[in-house]
Amino acid sequence: QEFAGPTFALMAPAKTFLEYQAEKREREWNDKVQAQKVSMGNEERVKRATDWKRIGNDKFKAGNVCEARDYYREAIIYVEDLVDARRKERNDLLVPLYCNLAQVYLKLDSPEKAEDVSSKALVIAEMPRNAVGAGMHSKAQFRRGLARICLEKLDEAREDLRAALKLQPGSEEIAKQLAAVQATLADQAKKAKEAMGGFLQREANRDEQRRQADERRSERRALAEQRQQMQTAFAKLSKGSMLYEEREKEMEPVRQKEVEKKNTLELEQSLTNILDESKGHPKTEKFDDFMEKKLARCKDQHTELDQKKKILDKKTKEEHWGEDDAWKEQRDDHRRRLAEERSQEPFAPGPRTMWEAKEVARWCEQRLRDTLVGAFVDGQDLEPRFAKSVLESQELEDIGSGDLVLKAFVTDVLKLNGDASVVRLNPHKPTLHYFDYFLKLEWEVAIAKPGEEVYRTADELITVAAKVNDGNAPQSISKHRMFAGTFKIREFCSEENSDDGGWKLEVKIKKACDRGPELSAMVEALRDQLKFKVQRLMSEWVTEYKEYWA
Repeated sequence: QEFAGPTFALMAPAKTFLEYQAEKREREWNDKVQAQKVSMGNEERVKRATDWKRIGNDKFKAGNVCEARDYYREAIIYVEDLVDARRKERNDLLVPLYCNLAQVYLKLDSPEKAEDVSSKALVIAEMPRNAVGAGMHSKAQFRRGLARICLEKLDEAREDLRAALKLQPGSEEIAKQLAAVQATLADQAKKAKEAMGGFLQREANRDEQRRQADERRSERRALAEQRQQMQTAFAKLSKGSMLYEEREKEMEPVRQKEVEKKNTLELEQSLTNILDESKGHPKTEKFDDFMEKKLARCKDQHTELDQKKKILDKKTKEEHWGEDDAWKEQRDDHRRRLAEERSQEPFAPGPRTMWEAKEVARWCEQRLRDTLVGAFVDGQDLEPRFAKSVLESQELEDIGSGDLVLKAFVTDVLKLNGDASVVRLNPHKPTLHYFDYFLKLEWEVAIAKPGEEVYRTADELITVAAKVNDGNAPQSISKHRMFAGTFKIREFCSEENSDDGGWKLEVKIKKACDRGPELSAMVEALRDQLKFKVQRLMSEWVTEYKEYWA
C-alpha cells in the first residue's frame, strides 16, 4: 500500500517572542498617545508638539537618539491631522519634525524609514500654497537622497541631491554627496560598458552592414522604376497623339481673341497719333509707350469722374442747405410774431412743454453749417516777384495784374452726424442743452486778389466746366488752390464743452503745397490761423445755441 504523506501549506515565517513584544509595545504606545491627543484642543496640541520638538532636539544633541525619535514621533501624531484653518502652524511643525526624524533613522541605520518620512515632508513642501521655505525644502530633499544612497538607489538619490542643490546652491555638503554619487554611477556605467563592449560592438557592425546593404538595394530599385516609367512614357508618345494637343485646341480661341484685341489697340494707337499730330503733339511710336499713356488717360478720366460726382453731390447738398435756410427764416418769423403777441397781451404760462428733438437738431445743423462754410482768414500780401516764382505763366495770366494775397477758407461740411435736443425738466432749474456731433470740414488755401470771393458754388463750378474747361470739372473750389485738407472732430458735444474754444480738431492734408519751402511755410501758418478761427466759431455757435433755445 502506497503511503500518502501530509500536504504542507505555504505559511508566513513565525515571529519571534521579541518581535511580538516590540509590536505590543508599539500598539500600547500609539494608543496612549492617541488618547492624549483626543483629550486636547487644537491650541494645546500645537503647544505640546512644539515642546516635544524642542526636547527631541535637545535629546539628539546629547546623543540620546532613541529618546529623540520617540519625542519626534509623538509630536508628529499631535499635529499631523490639525484642521485646515491651522495649516500654517501644522506645516511649520511637520516639515522640520519629519526631517529631524529622518536624520534619527539614518543614525539608527533604518534608511527605509528615513526615506518614508522624508517623502512625507516633501509632499508638504512641494505644494506652493504651503509656502515652505527653500532651506527646509532642500533639507528634506537632501535627507531622502542620503537614505536612498544607503538603499543603493543611486539614480533616484542623484535626482534628490540635484534638486536639493538647486534649492540651496551654496551648500558644500550637498555638492560633495552629489559628486560622490555621480562618480559612483559613472564607474558603474564604465564597468557595464566594458563588460558588454565586445558583444555590442559586433552587433553594431552587423547592423551598419545591413543598413548599407538596404540603402544600396533601395537605390537600385528606385533607378529601375524610373527607367520603366520613362520607357512607358516614350512608348505612349510614339503611338499616341502629341502631348497637350487637346489643350492646344482649347486655347486657340483665346489666342485669337488676344490677337484681335492687339489689332484693335494698334488701330486706336494710329487714330490717337493722327489726333495728336493735328493738335501739334508728338506721335507715340512704340506700342508700350502708347499703353502707358492710355493707362494714364484712364486714371485721369477716373479722377475726372470722381470730381464731377463731388460737384453733383455738392449741388444736392446746397439745395438741402437752401431748404434749411428757408426753414430757419420761417422759424425766426414765427418766433418774432410770438414775441410781438406776448408783448401786446399779458402772458399766461401754460403747461410745461419740451422742445422736439428733431426741430432742435435741424436748427443746430443749419446754424453750424451756415457759421462754418465760407469762413476765411486772409494772409499776408504776396510780392509780384514772389508770385511769379511760384505760379505758372497761365495762372498769372488768369489772375491778371495787381496785388495778390493768400486766403484760407472752409469749403464744405463733409460730415455732420449726430443729434441735439433741449430739455427743461423743472421751471426753476436751468434748461439742458444737449448736442453730440461728428464733424468733418474741408478747407483750402488759395492765391487770390484782395477782397476777391474765392468760394464757388456747385452751379458756378458746373458753369466753369461747361464754358471754360471743355467739360472738365474744376479740381478745387477756389481757382488757384495751393494747399488743401480737412479738419475733423469726433466728439463735438455738450459733455466736452470747451469754454476756451480749444476744441480738438484733427488736421489732415489732402493736397500738399509743392511750390517751394517758403510758400509751404506761409500756407501752413495760414491753415493754423483758419483752424483757430473755426474753433472760435464753434464756441460762438454753442453760445448762440444756448441763448436761442433758452
